[in-house]
Amino acid sequence: MSNWFREMVQLLRNLNRLRPHIRPNRWLVFGVVIAATASAVFEMAGIGLLVPLISLFQKPPEQILRGEYLGQLPKLFPNRDGTFFVWLFAGFVIVAIAAKNVLSITYQRLQAKFSRRVSVNLRESFFHRLQGAHLQVFEQRQAGEMLNAFTTETIRTQGAVDFLVLLVQRSFLGLFYLCGLVYVSWQFSLGLLVLILLVGGVSALFFRKLGRRGDQRSTVQRELFGYIGGVFAGIRVVRATRAERDTRQRFDELNRRLGDVENAGAFYSSLMTPATEILAVGGAVVLLALTNTWLIQTGKLDPDYLMGIGVVLIRLLPLANQLYGIVGQLVYFGGGVREVLQWLDVPQFPVRPFGTRTFSGIEHALELQDIGFTFPNGKVALAGINLRIPAGKTVALVGASGSGKTTLASLLLRLREPTAGQIRIDGTDYWDFTSDSWHRRLGMVEQEAYLFNDSIRANITVGYPEATAAQIQNAIRIAHLGDVIENLPAGLDSVVGERGTMLSGGQKQRLAIARAMVRDPQLLILDEATSALDNVSERQVQAALDDARSGRTSVVIAHRLSTIRNADLIVVLEGGRIVEQGTWAQLEGSSGRFSRLLAAAQKAAEAAPLAA
Repeated sequence: MSNWFREMVQLLRNLNRLRPHIRPNRWLVFGVVIAATASAVFEMAGIGLLVPLISLFQKPPEQILRGEYLGQLPKLFPNRDGTFFVWLFAGFVIVAIAAKNVLSITYQRLQAKFSRRVSVNLRESFFHRLQGAHLQVFEQRQAGEMLNAFTTETIRTQGAVDFLVLLVQRSFLGLFYLCGLVYVSWQFSLGLLVLILLVGGVSALFFRKLGRRGDQRSTVQRELFGYIGGVFAGIRVVRATRAERDTRQRFDELNRRLGDVENAGAFYSSLMTPATEILAVGGAVVLLALTNTWLIQTGKLDPDYLMGIGVVLIRLLPLANQLYGIVGQLVYFGGGVREVLQWLDVPQFPVRPFGTRTFSGIEHALELQDIGFTFPNGKVALAGINLRIPAGKTVALVGASGSGKTTLASLLLRLREPTAGQIRIDGTDYWDFTSDSWHRRLGMVEQEAYLFNDSIRANITVGYPEATAAQIQNAIRIAHLGDVIENLPAGLDSVVGERGTMLSGGQKQRLAIARAMVRDPQLLILDEATSALDNVSERQVQAALDDARSGRTSVVIAHRLSTIRNADLIVVLEGGRIVEQGTWAQLEGSSGRFSRLLAAAQKAAEAAPLAA
């Protein structure tokens, strides 16, 4: 029993940690509690008034209407017979039950509104936290896992919150019933409390099983959704390698495991109610028999109260059983709450907040001073990078895979923060600029242009929806994209498909260039923007890139060395360090690392026609 109690305490702590993320209005929570409590009061009053009402059918009013409270009625209504008081109590019962149901409807309406508010706020907080998460979160976790947490686990978490509110409401109702029984007979109430604890002990066995199944469901479901996301993201590879059978077998295995866990959870959930009900009803019958023997026959309890006790038991025992069921559901949903909290606790970026200065451009130079970067796993990607890039010049970064080129580009984009050194713009730490002003004047074209399943216009203006028609047309002109748009039936409003599947590789790259150019960037970063293209597409994209770089400070990460012949400075990276730098002419004639890279590239180019 102690295990499930600890689990319940931990679940309540986890739900408490969710408070900043669900943020329902206080008046709404207050209204739910007040309506639920008032409903419980009137329900107890209605049931309590049934005892004197039924007794009036059998005995004179003076035998029934006595005591501190009921004894005041004959004084308020003198010279009235039993029929009058029967109708009076019947009216009281009807009013109490009507009020109870009105308040119950109010409670349900407020509860539904509360549930929707929790759901909306939880999804909003989840999305915002993920959007602000550090890049390493997306690099280490599968997209399917995020989707599972964002959909299924948030729904389970919402269910846990709903069940918690229901638990509070039902607990209030049970407390009122128990107080009524204590008023009638504390001895009977003590015996009933022992019975409830006994039923709770049996229920604890089921809670433990449900808690384990809830955790297993979260684990298997996360694995299943992650696998589904990976399969469909790589569907081209799956089909090209005829791996459909293997992927189906793996999916079927995970799907069956999830079904088995869900079936086990449903089995224990369905078994708990009848098991506890048998114990509760059997115990109540024994308790009533003992009450008759020890209290009524000995004159310690008025026989009229036995009927009231029976009526309250009819309401209280199913309520106690329902409370245990609610606790079981809370324990079962606890795995979902923990899963959501893990995602809500992901590290946020940036750790050091951005500054308040406005970035308007580079007047003199961009300088990298002793830049270093180490990944969270301890791998050193960059060390001791010192580089000065004059305004308006083009600097090319070259080197083998893993030399640190893309990491350096990520630092310039402020997608990561240097773990050592500083990057300065005209003497100012680039971290001091606001996020909006920095990215407003920054252009980026990556090796594989990511396009959203939206129109060409929407893809060009991503993050800059206020771009004017003139700015869009200028970006299209620089990117040499006009002929592509003219040949599309809907022009700028043509939808490009998921990841731009309706466009060729070269067209996607030119669209990415237009997206960068619409901002009129002062710093342009090109990360191997032509390495995945054929020769014809490369020439088209390269022409667009040459126009894009004109008059702008540019950092080019090059895989094909032929594309950087006209760069103002070529920087060679190896093992995260700068090993050479100079112009093409200077490096070509040396016997250093660049000349070896160039010789290897020429040899590969000569071998390509022979292979064809």
